Amino acid sequence: MRALKNVSNEATRKAWLEVDLAALRANCRTLMQHLPEGCRILPMVKADGYGLGVETVVATLAPLNPWGFGVATAVEGREVRSLGWDQHSVVFAPGLPEDVPALLTERLESAISGLEALISCANRARGLGAALPVHLEVDTGMGRFGLPWHEARVWAPEVRRILEEGGVHLVGTFTHFHSADVDASATREQWRRFSDAVGALRTVGLDPGLIHAANSAGAMLCDDVQADLVRPGIYLYGGGRWEPAPRPVVSVRARVLDVRAVPAGTTVGYGATYTTPAPARLATLAIGYGDGLRRELSNRGVVLIGGREAPIRGVVCMDSIVADVTDHGPVAAGHLATVLGREGPGEIGLEAMAETCGTIGYEILTGWSKRLPRFAVNDTDR
Repeated sequence: MRALKNVSNEATRKAWLEVDLAALRANCRTLMQHLPEGCRILPMVKADGYGLGVETVVATLAPLNPWGFGVATAVEGREVRSLGWDQHSVVFAPGLPEDVPALLTERLESAISGLEALISCANRARGLGAALPVHLEVDTGMGRFGLPWHEARVWAPEVRRILEEGGVHLVGTFTHFHSADVDASATREQWRRFSDAVGALRTVGLDPGLIHAANSAGAMLCDDVQADLVRPGIYLYGGGRWEPAPRPVVSVRARVLDVRAVPAGTTVGYGATYTTPAPARLATLAIGYGDGLRRELSNRGVVLIGGREAPIRGVVCMDSIVADVTDHGPVAAGHLATVLGREGPGEIGLEAMAETCGTIGYEILTGWSKRLPRFAVNDTDR
């Protein structure tokens, strides 16, 4: 594996993102301890490791012996391979025949969501003198990809026929829970549907391979789901409201660029959406929506300076925000501000920020732009 980057020369940085490696490992271990005996973990590292940096995530989790890593595209799978990972790597975007050469070259496994795709991918692989390893997806209620569970008695014999012709071989069969974090009864119904479809495969003499269904919510909350693999994402990266709670993994820091005392009646930012009601001290910070900070935090969010909350005044600009430090102690250019994460006694949590923005933690994590350098911190607890 490539060496991880550590925070260095941070005083020369205006804004950056920190990844707590010990917390990432701890969350993975917590989840693994929650799994039934024999069930293994397939961490999802798509979207550049949920925005943390796939190189850092793979290098941190690989020593914990996951079954494999999950990605969304063949390009992402190729990147995981380039990091030195030589075990299972599964591409969960439905396989297309044009993807087959790259999938075979990089020894990637592909999700397959329909009979037509299974046939076309098999034909392409067979033409190359190879067999593509696949995971067959069953739609049990997500409604986006997969063979319909209620027609399993129809498509199961066709799947067997295609597999017997060669060009593909079945590694696993899976589905995806749509509401495991909020609706246990719906999840149980999805599991029942999936089990029926798996039974249909077995009825025609097919081994369904490795069974997997659970995301983070399913793995943490659905103890009656007995599968061979789980596919966690957000829990690993410190998101979601669970028991036990995940440790926060991501922090975002920014430097104070300027502090000024202003009189009452001073307008702030584009559109002059905020006017100081009294004399105030305003600090300008080196982070904005060009770095991925959400504009929904305009006049609503807070940052931490010296561990204390400082409200954002005016709209979030492309490269900067303004925070009110009137009630703070001395604040000067170069001081550190925390936009996400902990600082002293204060904390801006991932889910709290997501709630303020009217979105979910996944979008906050994956929304930080490449302009923010990612640094590894707390590389302990190996």
